[in-house]
Amino acid sequence: MPNPQGKNGRGVVSPPDAIIRPLVEQYVANGYSNQEIISRLRAHQETSKFNISLSLLKKRRSQWGVTSARGQAHTIESIGPAVERVRQRFPKQGSHDMKQTLRQEEHIMVPRDLILWYMNLHHPDEVQRRKSRRLKRSTFWTAGLHDIWVFDQHDKWRRFQLFLHVGIEPFSGRILWLKIWWTNHNPRLICGWYCDTVQSLGAMPLVTQSDPGTENNGIANGHTMLRHLQDPGLARTLQHKFRGDHRNIKPEIFWSQLRRRWTPGFEDILDFGLSAGIYNLDDALERLVFHFVFIPWLQHELDLFADKFNNTKPRFNMHKILPHGRPNDIFDCPEKFDCRDFSVIVDNSSLEQVRKTYAPSDHPVFLLVPQEFSQQATAFMSELGHTVLTRDNIWDTYSGLLMCFRAIEGEDPIRSVITAQPKIPCNGEKLIGSEEMDVLDLPPFVEGAGYRVPTGESAAVNSSDEESDFYEFTWTDEEAI
Repeated sequence: MPNPQGKNGRGVVSPPDAIIRPLVEQYVANGYSNQEIISRLRAHQETSKFNISLSLLKKRRSQWGVTSARGQAHTIESIGPAVERVRQRFPKQGSHDMKQTLRQEEHIMVPRDLILWYMNLHHPDEVQRRKSRRLKRSTFWTAGLHDIWVFDQHDKWRRFQLFLHVGIEPFSGRILWLKIWWTNHNPRLICGWYCDTVQSLGAMPLVTQSDPGTENNGIANGHTMLRHLQDPGLARTLQHKFRGDHRNIKPEIFWSQLRRRWTPGFEDILDFGLSAGIYNLDDALERLVFHFVFIPWLQHELDLFADKFNNTKPRFNMHKILPHGRPNDIFDCPEKFDCRDFSVIVDNSSLEQVRKTYAPSDHPVFLLVPQEFSQQATAFMSELGHTVLTRDNIWDTYSGLLMCFRAIEGEDPIRSVITAQPKIPCNGEKLIGSEEMDVLDLPPFVEGAGYRVPTGESAAVNSSDEESDFYEFTWTDEEAI
């Protein structure tokens, strides 16, 4: 007979479904085993006080229908519709990524062998094309977690007036941010994303790194200022590395992966608008409507990709020394991977000083569209009844909103907003939103010089003044077949 008080023999209360179920579903979607789920639940703040055993977890999962691949017992016929839905969004996705997408977005647990069987049966040409790729390997050096953060911009969607930017912690491989915006050539915007990440983590790395370019001077200056404010002993050195000639390896490899694994399906949607004449980026009104509709939708899709990327364990790579695991696991619990954490705890007052200097929140580059336009567009969207944007209704939503603005484009203040929009630059001209910022007049960062591992209250728990071996990681620019 079950205990009416819900306690075991030790008098520890079992967790209620309302608390434990969302966590279990999240961990299952991220591919954790039952033992890993129990370990995480016992360490989680909300569930650590409850009794959680393997038998209890299995019982609850059975009651909720949160089953494993074997429990779902899918066949080639049953996975077909879900696989085709994923292929519609990601037409070049391999079986490794397909498995993660099915698990996280379709809630389907299926072995990779079954996916390969389906793909070889229904799309054999695609499998052969993926098998024929040659591997490209590059070497990256880092001392440990938060030893360095790396950044890079991506301009392949310039023809749509869309630009991407990524920040990565290379030791764990975790994506710190993955942004899409109407510019990525403004140093204040890039520095703002850096400050947002530092604030959310409460810590910063020892050094930052990027390609040469004035758009990266905001991070170079902001990070250097932040390090100087907290460690005056570094005042004579720039705490940022500029790496040209394709030496900023990790983000460059990431862009290659994104181009294969995420971009094609969404690029087809965007190209449709251009080829059909629905979107003319030289028309200021159409460009404003396009940004208002498409950037939030694409950002949501990029967030899903980044979350899947951070929670997916890469295939074992014999050329990579350490660590092997999900980026989020390495990032959150480096001690379980025998890794050192070099993160520097950040003082909020110092971070605010950096923001005011290099990334003021009232700068217009942080606005998706001008405020007057945004208010009117939001009102029109409410009238049109569009709430959830999908690949099937995105251009219809854009066209409906554009029609509403066409009816009032001659009225103030919308007319003033439209006429104030800059023209699309020709070759050689600065991109819209670009801004010049000189890098601090300090000696450039040199390996082995101007490099201090912090100690005391401003240092992370695992940091010390001891010398550390630098780990060599060979990153393979490839995708699972």
